[in-house]
Amino acid sequence: MVKLLLSSRAFSTVAVTDAFFTLVAPVAKNSARIVIIVNSVSTGKNHPQMVALQQTVQQLGYAHVQLLDVLTDDLAALNTATVIILNGGYEFLLLKNLRETHVLERLRTLALAGKPIYGISAGAILLGPDLDLYVYLYPEDNTEQLASTTAINATTIRIYPHYDVHCEVKPQLPQLITDWEHKTGVTVKRLTNNQGLLVHGSQIQMIDSDS
Repeated sequence: MVKLLLSSRAFSTVAVTDAFFTLVAPVAKNSARIVIIVNSVSTGKNHPQMVALQQTVQQLGYAHVQLLDVLTDDLAALNTATVIILNGGYEFLLLKNLRETHVLERLRTLALAGKPIYGISAGAILLGPDLDLYVYLYPEDNTEQLASTTAINATTIRIYPHYDVHCEVKPQLPQLITDWEHKTGVTVKRLTNNQGLLVHGSQIQMIDSDS
């Protein structure tokens, strides 16, 4: 049974943070091992966002928080992790790096076997079936020139994170997403910066709180 948390921002609200705690439970904080995959940005472990996320998780009380570069580090850490975090950044770059190292398939296998995974922004997008929506909306972002955008496919849920903020910047976005839904016959879950989805098998819980 898959156990996933999808959100636009990391630990953006009390409700999202509590949902993360449910992913880790019943493992105690002092023995839990949290692995953060950093390959959604080119600078990896040195990126301030990755360092800040590691510090945030540590401040939540978890002593063992590892930044993992799938291009250079021992991937055995994925198997022993209590929870894997796929951080935000560039979804096409993340897909390229995961695919080239065969971590894409490994994460799919782990997720379907019940390994808890928290996807944030780009990481949450990749837990879904593909990046087809983003090829349609932002073809210029596919700088990796990926011919196939098949993602981890741990869930059939396709999300659009930061929906509230992006609509302010791009007023035509709601209509563009609706047009794509009508064209493809699939549904997109639009998540604001304070929203998330907790997925336990077939059960999907919307996390919607400004706390």
